[in-house]
Amino acid sequence: MRALTNPASVPAGVWLQAARLKFLPQGVFPVIIAGAAAYSAGLFIPLHFAIALLAAAAVQIGLTMFNDTLDFQYGTDKTTIGAKNPFSGGSGALTSGLVKPRQAMAVIVGLYLFALACGIGLAFYSGIESLYIAALGAFISIAYSAKPFRLAYRGLGELAMLIGYGPVLTAWAYYIHASTVTLDIVLAGIIPGLCMWTMILINEIPDYAEDFAAGKKNLTYRLGPAGSKNLFIASLAAIYVYIAVLIATGTLPQAAVLAFLGIPLAIGAAVTAHREYAHPLKVAKANKYMVLIYSLTNAAVAAAFLAA
Repeated sequence: MRALTNPASVPAGVWLQAARLKFLPQGVFPVIIAGAAAYSAGLFIPLHFAIALLAAAAVQIGLTMFNDTLDFQYGTDKTTIGAKNPFSGGSGALTSGLVKPRQAMAVIVGLYLFALACGIGLAFYSGIESLYIAALGAFISIAYSAKPFRLAYRGLGELAMLIGYGPVLTAWAYYIHASTVTLDIVLAGIIPGLCMWTMILINEIPDYAEDFAAGKKNLTYRLGPAGSKNLFIASLAAIYVYIAVLIATGTLPQAAVLAFLGIPLAIGAAVTAHREYAHPLKVAKANKYMVLIYSLTNAAVAAAFLAA
């Protein structure tokens, strides 16, 4: 019985598999962008940045494992990792029996408690309002899969992640430096949110059959793989259009044009998605490109603030 509940009985390599670290950038880049913007404004506090980075990483890993655990319990993810697209679905740690749900939940709770402690500590120095913003982000991350909300099962999960991993996380990560939030920061925060939305769309397509069978009514369930593929391509284009508008209006520094270096990857992702959306394994190339696009785009935005 102890082995079924004690996380220490699971090898470290299995926990790394469960953490799905290839998606860690989605949790930390909003913090990096906010820190770069604070640095540009002469407000950067290194210790606050380090604590925020650790808290965001903990929430990202915890959320990834939480979603995997609930999907496993709801019967959504049933295929082992070796038989599916490596960029979609769960980590395979649960479906293969390497990790038990109770073990996963023990680690998840620990990660969220660590993030909570970080948020409370930062609130003492930056103001209680930062805790309100953090609470909103935490609610979104939990409501994504947990009952009674289950936003991911109601066609609202993609929008929730756009908001939570976009303007909300970026605003919090800026507030802990400046004790205020500007409209420009919120608008800049939409960039990682749009990237997150777009990544979720392409990651849902290989899981369409399992999600449909389990009644997970996300956007791909509602639009079908072809419709979701078209929305993915449109969303890819929207990322670059939006960045261009922010540069033109002076919201982003001109150096943010570096984000356009990702356009060849975006074209490759769009072409692959268009051709292979019906093949869960072949479309993995588009999933991989989107991971790279996310990091390149948001790194360019952060670098632009640092250079300003």
